[in-house]
Amino acid sequence: MAYSGSAVVTHLGGPDYLVTITETEAAAGSIATIAGLPKKGVILQQAADKTAGSAATIDPKLTTVSGSALATETVVENGTAAATIYNQMDPPVQYYSATGELFHQSVVASAADTSVTTTYKIRAGW
Repeated sequence: MAYSGSAVVTHLGGPDYLVTITETEAAAGSIATIAGLPKKGVILQQAADKTAGSAATIDPKLTTVSGSALATETVVENGTAAATIYNQMDPPVQYYSATGELFHQSVVASAADTSVTTTYKIRAGW
């Protein structure tokens, strides 16, 4: 099978959004595009869980440019790889995207057969 990544953006009411990303056959370089976000917002929370596959860990990150490794284009980057990740942003992390898109990578360790479910809680505006 080939990589499959889908992102669903749910408007929770008011300024709040929940992004749910479901990936199968994920590898270190797999990228899921998140579309339909507010152009300006803050990331409140990042949570990721390796649900299946042979990879020992994941190390998720969120960028404004697909596949970017530049610090200036990285919105959120996890600190320590693990099978389950939970990061509460304090303070919340600002982002700007002219297109309303952000890009998620689970950064799966040493495998290409891993399933991952990730959520981001986002608030519109600064």
